[in-house]
Amino acid sequence: MAEQILLKRAYYDPSHPGSFCGVQKLIKSVQDETGTKINAQTAQNFLAGQDAYTLHRAARLRFPRNRVFVPRPLYQFQADLCDMKSLSEHNDGYQYLLTVIDVFSKKAYARVLKNKTGVQVTKAFEAVLKDSQIPQKLQTDSGKEFFNSSFQSLMKKHGINHFATGSDLKASVCERFNRTLKSKMYRYFTAQNTRRYIDVLQDLLQSYNTSYHRSIKMAPNQVKSDNVALVFQNLYGTSSRCRKKPMKFKKGDLVRLSKVRGVFDKRYEQTFTSEVFTIDQCIPRDPPVYKIKDYDGEEIIGSFYEHELQKIALCKDKLYHIDKILSKRKQRGQLYFLVKWRNWPEKFNSWIKASELKNLT
Repeated sequence: MAEQILLKRAYYDPSHPGSFCGVQKLIKSVQDETGTKINAQTAQNFLAGQDAYTLHRAARLRFPRNRVFVPRPLYQFQADLCDMKSLSEHNDGYQYLLTVIDVFSKKAYARVLKNKTGVQVTKAFEAVLKDSQIPQKLQTDSGKEFFNSSFQSLMKKHGINHFATGSDLKASVCERFNRTLKSKMYRYFTAQNTRRYIDVLQDLLQSYNTSYHRSIKMAPNQVKSDNVALVFQNLYGTSSRCRKKPMKFKKGDLVRLSKVRGVFDKRYEQTFTSEVFTIDQCIPRDPPVYKIKDYDGEEIIGSFYEHELQKIALCKDKLYHIDKILSKRKQRGQLYFLVKWRNWPEKFNSWIKASELKNLT
């Protein structure tokens, strides 16, 4: 307890050398000042319970991900939506591009859309299926353009196992193809002094599908049933050894989730969610991934790497900040307020007794 007091005093004193620092600097500053030796785990446990630390802890953007292993063509497709609104006035009002790729053969497909409603995305994907064949699995992000009744009905109709990734990199194979396609597109724009792509989109796809792909060491259109073993060898080599890595978290741990940031987001602003989640499932891959649930026990779509999660501790006397008071009522002589909690989803809005409110100003 004495160590906790020393750590808290140092951490929250703006003039102290250890104020608002990480584990090692905090330990050193307390030891230099008081001579008290504090181990790293004690300091880490203290910081895990401090919002000022857990909400702003540096979040890694680049770290090893699970490699996508697929055994054959038509085993798994990835799909993504490209925002093409900046070019819509040159392309008959088409604002989006649905791109789809076979993760094994790298064969790619694309369709233009005027909006990204579930109905339009479903029609576009159904058109892709007419050109390809039915895949066993489909991976997308967790956006509503894919997770809606119309699209899910199509998945059920064809028996496709549709799943999402929660990671910020999402469907990485498809996103890499998007960069290649856009590169071809913009070079065409420069060569022809135009911004119109819808007339040549299928030509650009034909170019991609008939050109040499470094990972499979042939063109996507050259992948056939009689050379699957060769393509697999080219993709993954002979080694299937998986390194075992210990799990950092266990079921029931409380965690914050790394906020997905753009390239130019300021690192000193909030980097982890205010909302707290619970580890629900630990999946021993290389590297490990985790399934999480929200505070109400609702499963969050996708799986998450350990670098996207941060274990925290919730103190019994923790105060939650209110964003605004939405309404009030009286019940049996007691005054209640309907409050919106700061940085928590609206589903957690709740009625609390007026006597439980504290003014911290």
